[in-house]
Amino acid sequence: MATGRSDLPLTVVDGVSRDAFGIMAPGWTTLRFFPSMKSQFEKESLDAELSIWRSDGLKLLHYGDGSWNAPGAVHAAKDVYVPWLQTRSGVAHMLTSQCQRLGIQIQYGTTAVDFKETDEKAIVAIEIGDEVTHVEADIVVAADGVGTKSHAHVSGQSAKATSSGYSIFRRIVPLEFIEKEFSLRILEKFFSGQRPEFRIYLCPPDAHANIILSKEFFSYALTYKDPNYLEKDAKESWNATVPTDVVVEKFSKLDPDLLDVLRVIPNESIVDWTLRWRDPQPKWTSDGGRVVQLGDSAHSFLPTSGNGATQACEDALSLATCLRIARKGKERVATKVHNKLRFERVATIQKFGFMTRSSLHTIDLKLAREKPEILRDMLVMPEWIWGHDPVHYALGNYKEAEQHILEGAPFHNSNLPQGYTYEPWTVAGEMEKEANRGSGEI
Repeated sequence: MATGRSDLPLTVVDGVSRDAFGIMAPGWTTLRFFPSMKSQFEKESLDAELSIWRSDGLKLLHYGDGSWNAPGAVHAAKDVYVPWLQTRSGVAHMLTSQCQRLGIQIQYGTTAVDFKETDEKAIVAIEIGDEVTHVEADIVVAADGVGTKSHAHVSGQSAKATSSGYSIFRRIVPLEFIEKEFSLRILEKFFSGQRPEFRIYLCPPDAHANIILSKEFFSYALTYKDPNYLEKDAKESWNATVPTDVVVEKFSKLDPDLLDVLRVIPNESIVDWTLRWRDPQPKWTSDGGRVVQLGDSAHSFLPTSGNGATQACEDALSLATCLRIARKGKERVATKVHNKLRFERVATIQKFGFMTRSSLHTIDLKLAREKPEILRDMLVMPEWIWGHDPVHYALGNYKEAEQHILEGAPFHNSNLPQGYTYEPWTVAGEMEKEANRGSGEI
């Protein structure tokens, strides 16, 4: 959308979309410039309140809105109220509608299978059914997720995925399905709030559950230590499902009423998503500069970072701004400037996801009940994350970053915590740190 606003010709090839996610204010920096899309965003967002619960149904903390909506807070998405959550289908519909208004072409049901470039153009091979066609462009943006085939061209090899030892059961169900199955007591307990709810249940040992309750749907993402992770297919897939009773058994200490809701979910419809970690990859842009990776293709996130979708949107805004500054003829440098401006920030936030997941799974629940502010401190999203404006940052730092790339001039990113200097890290190093931590108990 940002490239469309920059008058750059654009074609999008896309797949499918599921469940709910959160995009914080930095991802909506330019939304105010698109009144129709902003109106759709306001209608389709979930104005949910966050709360923290013990697995058996004891409420430990009412957190409320995100830090960026606190009185006096100033975020980059001017004139936009940004709640915790959006549905993937709602955001997809919003973006698709805006593409249609802008005349941006979208092709569905395609897979990018090969990436190449010359000095004059980038070439991507697109598979549609049994046929392969080739598309040429000044720049090809590989935003096709963790399974992207662009690694071979960009870095020479795929980013190695290391099993985290954890998996997530996830499902979204329309509320009308649940209404047919339950008494008024259950419906009032979980679905009678004035606002949607985003609940985090702490489920020791070594698990937690994200539950979304709204008047339209019920959604859950249950993260657990997976003893069978070595036996599972290494491919990250939405198609791996499990029976309902497996989910109920794994989370048997949850609130019994909540378990009853889980039991009516259609059998073999629950996705079992195996979480895999990747070391930060500094190189997102090909040597020639005409192929650039974006979002999960460049940097996958753990769900507990709460940042995967936000950082993908920041990427898009940053890349579009860099291309707009460079204009045609210098786009090969623009993609590399974008990479330089973004990598350290993204890698630092990726690490943040490790820390949050570890905290959720090892917190002392007795202490948390006595001092619930511990939970608030654990989940607070720092201002350097939600207050960032990727467009303003690219505009203000493009020239210096370009000189760094072309001439080797000094350049230091400032889109990080104040006083922090980025240090490279690895998954192995973080897993070693985590192995030294204990587990909480009810």
